[in-house]
Parts: sequence; structure tokens; C-alpha cells
Amino acid sequence: MKLTARLFAAAAIFIALAACTQSVGSDAKTAVVTSTNPPASTQTPTPPPTVLALPTLTPLPTATATPVPTPTPVPPTATPQPTATPTPVPTATPQPTPTPVPPPPGSTRLNLGDGVVLSVTPDVSYAGRNISFALSGLTPWKSVAISFIDPDGIAASWITADDVHLVDQDGTDATSFTMYPTATGELAWNRYGIHDKVGAWLLDTNLNGVRFLNGYNLDGLKLGGQEAVSVGAELTRHTGIGSTIYYSESVPTALVVDLQKHLSDTASLLERRVGINMGQVPDLYLLANREIMAQVASATNIKLGFEDGYYKNFGTRPGIYMRTDLLTTEVQRLLIHEYVHVVFDDLANGKELPAWLTEGLSRYYEYDIALSGLRPGATQLRQFRSADVARTAAQAGNLFSLGDLENQKAWNTRTGEDQISLQYSQAYMAVRYLNETYGPLSAKAAVEDIGLGFSLPHAIESVTGLAYSVFESQFNRWLAAWDDPDRASIAAYLSGLDVLLADVDAILKQRSKNLAIPASSSEASISRIQLVRSTEAAIDGLQALSPPDGAAALHQEAEEYFGRILVWLTLEFQHADTRDDIKRVQANLMIPEIDARELLLKRNLSNLQFVLHLRD
Repeated sequence: MKLTARLFAAAAIFIALAACTQSVGSDAKTAVVTSTNPPASTQTPTPPPTVLALPTLTPLPTATATPVPTPTPVPPTATPQPTATPTPVPTATPQPTPTPVPPPPGSTRLNLGDGVVLSVTPDVSYAGRNISFALSGLTPWKSVAISFIDPDGIAASWITADDVHLVDQDGTDATSFTMYPTATGELAWNRYGIHDKVGAWLLDTNLNGVRFLNGYNLDGLKLGGQEAVSVGAELTRHTGIGSTIYYSESVPTALVVDLQKHLSDTASLLERRVGINMGQVPDLYLLANREIMAQVASATNIKLGFEDGYYKNFGTRPGIYMRTDLLTTEVQRLLIHEYVHVVFDDLANGKELPAWLTEGLSRYYEYDIALSGLRPGATQLRQFRSADVARTAAQAGNLFSLGDLENQKAWNTRTGEDQISLQYSQAYMAVRYLNETYGPLSAKAAVEDIGLGFSLPHAIESVTGLAYSVFESQFNRWLAAWDDPDRASIAAYLSGLDVLLADVDAILKQRSKNLAIPASSSEASISRIQLVRSTEAAIDGLQALSPPDGAAALHQEAEEYFGRILVWLTLEFQHADTRDDIKRVQANLMIPEIDARELLLKRNLSNLQFVLHLRD
């Protein structure tokens, strides 16, 4: 990235903060289409994306209204009422001063004035890749709204680390996101830029109502050794390490290189997972959108259905074909899915695999490998939704029979969104049941048996020791009772945390009521010490919870939030008890931090529930 070395005019402009209440994402559903002309061609159709109900992020203001500062007593009480010895400010959860993290090498730093510094990494960046931003020197706990403006002057949508688009209350894409600097006045975030195009971009930063616009450029990565070819559409041929890639116009060249490496890494990782020598990596055709993919499919004698990707293993131009106008995790998973089809079809020695087995394997390994990537939450989000679709059907007695999911032609005739979703989810869980119950290579062993000429029932009995019908009935029972043990432990923890958060909300509401009622010094002291004691009880309850690994960071946030509330309410009690106005001032200065910590904790809680599919 080449950052424009100047600041655009800063003006005191209030930006309407996007109320990020939900997001829209998709769980790619794929199906194999077999050509009627021998030899067989395996394609992977995907129906229109399913709209998911994404998390309701706590909007500004927070669910609990910003606390009202304790007013200055008028007139001051000349003779404070005697009370018990004042409770000291608790030190059980001290707040260490974090050491500011220096920007990584290769960053551009810009001074925005008043000690605020913007860092951008890398200093030269390319369209289609992510960019990291950081601000330092900010006022701790004061909200900062971030937006991006593309080269056409249009505010860009905000994509989360879980690969979902945030939307505003009216359902439109959110273009602004509000964050809060830590106690050190630092803030860091990423721009997930798979769709960000070449040109001059703007970072729009709203600091306490003052707007800063900083320009930066996204370049196109220059590739050598290219050749123009026509395959129903104009494509560019790029030969790199491990595979040859053909890509259409508007596919970022950086994405071409990144997916080429991703395919090579996937081959190596899958080789370690299943113990198969992967051999030659197939050619890869990257197509900017569905329309271009349809043109290329027609030119290569493929009848395109709903698929977002497919692979061709016969005739001219064999390889993997896929669109790229999806979010990062979806593009990577689509590539993995198609490559797994290649690997296991080769292992089957040209024998036709049952649809549920081949599709279940592709989905199983697309999740398994993607969970090892940089954004596992994005994969967990889709994985749990797929698993829960199958479990819900099992509990309602609405599963397909495995026999109904064997024939590829019958599989492809199902075009209803619910049916497509269920057959892929059920196939995934059937392979998961095989591998988790009978050994991690059980599904692979079944493919090998079929490749040797054995029937599916024989292969299942060879792997499991059960007749096919018995295997199916046991799978159905397992699926109806299934839950991920790690998710279940997190769900139990979050239920306990929800109760304690409700207790804290009740404490804050009671504080507001107390402030609204005239009271003597003695009465004020009594009411405030009661709030302190209630907060201490909530902290005891929090410490009694045992957070699983997946909720450890959230638990730490909760401990810090509860601890700061205790300090705050203790200061208010001390003010009421001693009439020391310094205590009142100290307490009121904590209110922005209390409010910010509450919003961040509830936002992160909501997001964790969303990723694990613990809320609809």
C-alpha cells in the first residue's frame, strides 16, 4: 500500500454510527453433477446462498443506558453522618498498564495531530489482500467510528473476521463500525479486502465527532509469464509453482497467487491427513463471477446448474473451475471442496462413488482443513449450522434414507433449498460419524474398497463390522443426540455468565433509581454499600465459573468489567460516606470505561453465541 502522505481536511463532522445489529452470510451448499457422456465429469453445484441470521451486536447506546454521573451534593453536607469504616477501593483485580505494541516492520505511520498516530501495514498493499490498521494516542474508552470509501467514492461494506457482512437496522450493508481504544489509547483492526479493487481508497476515522480522511492506494500485483487465452471468455494464463491458473478480468492478481499457494498447501495438508500421495495438482480456473463461469462452462461442454464450482476430469481443459466473488473463507473452502473430489475420485480408480460419500468427504475435509486456517471462527460458523440442519432433521424424523442419497442423478434433481441443504448436511455428518466412531480414515477405507470393485454395503460392513442397514440406524440415533462437546461446555458457561450479567444490569438499574430519589447522607451511604456488596457477590459468582478454552478470552473481559464496576461503585460509596468530592470525581471519570466495557463484552458474547450457533 502506498499511503498518501497528506491529511485531507479534518472537520468536526458527526458521522451517523452504523447500528450493527446483524449480518448476512452464506453457507455454500454443493452438489456433484455427473455428465451423461462418459467418462464422468464431477461438478459441484451450489444453490443460491442461504441468508443466515447473524449476531445482534449491541448498538450504541448500550442495552444498559450510560450511567448518570453522581451529581455534586448541593449544598455540601457540613457534618457527614457517621457510618462504619469506609470500604477501601478493592484491589483484587488490578489493572496493569499494558506496554504499547510498536507497529510491525513495513508499516506506514502518519501523525494525525494531538499525539494520535495512524499505522498501516503493509506500507505497499495489493487489491484482494487484507490490510492492518492501528491508532495510538487516543483517549481511552472514547468511541471511534471507522469507515472505508472505495475509489468510486462509495462507502464500502464492513466484513468481520468471521466472514460476514454487517448490516444496519434497516437491513442494508453497514459501512461504519464503532470500536473503543484500550486503557493505553490504542486500537487495531483489519480490512478484509478480498473484494477491494485497485485504486485510491480513503480511511474515514471519526474521533469524538472530528472526522479525519486519510488516502491510501491499492495496487495490482504484477505477475510475469502470462498469456492471453480464450475459453468462452477472455482469460489470462499464469504458470506458477505447483499448478497453472487461468483467471478472468476483475479477479485480483494477488488472489490468483494466494489461491495458487492455498491449493498447494491444501494438497500437502490433505496428504498428511489421509496418507495419499497427491500427485499433480490440477489446473485452476478462477472466474470473477457466475456469468463468466457460465460462459466458460459452455465452452468446455459443461451444463452449468447452481454450482459455484466444479471439476472436470475428462476431455480438453480438465481442472477445477470456480467463481471468486465470494468472501475469503468461502472461496478457500470451495477450492478445498473441489480438490477433495479430485483426490477421492482418483482413489476410487474410476468407480462411481455414492453421492453421500463423495459429497460428505468433500465437506468433511473442507471444514477440517479450513479450521486450521487464520480464521477458524468463520468456518465454525458454517460448520455448526450445517451440523445442526442434519441434527434437527434427525430429531424430527425427516432425514433422507442413505439409499436415497446414493444415486448422483437423484441427488442432482433435488432443487429445493431445504432439500439441498439437508442432503449436504446429512452427508457431511455421515462421514463425520464414520471417522469419529470407527477411526479417522474410515471413510477413506470405504472409498478404497469401492475402488477395488466392492459394493457400498460391503465397504461399510468391512469398515464398521455392521450391515449397511444397521450402520444407518445407529448413525441416525447418534445424529439425533449429537452435540459438539466443546460447544456444549461453552454453552453451559455462557448460561451462567448470562445470569451474572443480568445481576449486574439489575445493580446498575438500582443505582439509577437511587440517584433519582432524594436521600440523606446516611441513606445514601447505606444504598451505595448495598450495591457494592451485590457487585462483590456477582464477582464471587463469576470466579466460581470455569470457562472452557473457547470462552477464556470472554471470561477475562467479564472479570475486568465486573472488577471495574466494583471500583466505581466503591468510589461512589466512599463519596456518600465521607463527602470527599475527589471520590465523586474519580467515580464519574470511570463512566466512559464502564459503558465501553459493557458494550464490548456483550458484543463479543453475542458474536460467540452466533459463531457456535447457540442463538437463532
